Amino acid sequence: MNRARAVAVIDRVVLPADNATEWVDRMRAEYAPGAAERGMRLADSWWAYVGPDHIEVTLRWELPDSATFWAMRFAAARDESVAAWWADTDALAVERYRVVGVAQ
Repeated sequence: MNRARAVAVIDRVVLPADNATEWVDRMRAEYAPGAAERGMRLADSWWAYVGPDHIEVTLRWELPDSATFWAMRFAAARDESVAAWWADTDALAVERYRVVGVAQ
């Protein structure tokens, strides 16, 4: 049986503690609506102190299958607001990385 498998995208962004709340608010207002239009659903978000002055924000996005994931990647690559969002994030973040996985 060839069953579609859900795709999870995990974003981890380490930010100065003073900027974490504002970044999360901006992500929800500016990035998340476009991500939803590209097929991503923000399933979970949380944060943890990773030092006295830094917070790691973790976002777990879900997509229903790999075809939707690749369509999202194609759309994001052509959307200048996505590149601008991540450039602004990189200017503020201490570190960020993304992991993509498929449900088993």
